[in-house]
Amino acid sequence: MPTVEQVRNKVLRMMAKNFEITTTDDETIMVRHESSILSVEVKEWIKDNDGMNTVVVLSASILWNAKRTPALYEWVATTGQSFLWGRVASNLSDVSTETHLNFEHNLLGDNLDEPELVSVVLALLSKANELDDELQKKFGGKRTADL
Repeated sequence: MPTVEQVRNKVLRMMAKNFEITTTDDETIMVRHESSILSVEVKEWIKDNDGMNTVVVLSASILWNAKRTPALYEWVATTGQSFLWGRVASNLSDVSTETHLNFEHNLLGDNLDEPELVSVVLALLSKANELDDELQKKFGGKRTADL
């Protein structure tokens, strides 16, 4: 069973080969595409008899500081959960009346291959870039490109 560090290094190599990336101090991998940014993190998941399994957590920003409304939460709970790849998540803001929206997807990391990772990254970035314009018109907030 590979360690988190081994999987992180593998993911870093695959991402650097296919995308223009940056990394943060906490080893998060970042990819910018048009008006969105995708973060990629590798985390421990479930310990079994063979060791610790890993999960690759992918999250593309859609909107920042959108006003929390029943209509927004209804969209997130219904349409936002209906995509083949990924789901929309509402994450709390520092401001009690606002939320951040991300397009998220998780992959098992232990046996992850390059085509799978690249396909999911492209799908998430493409959809997040589409959704930020659409949802900003409906619910307000700021796209990453507007910050």
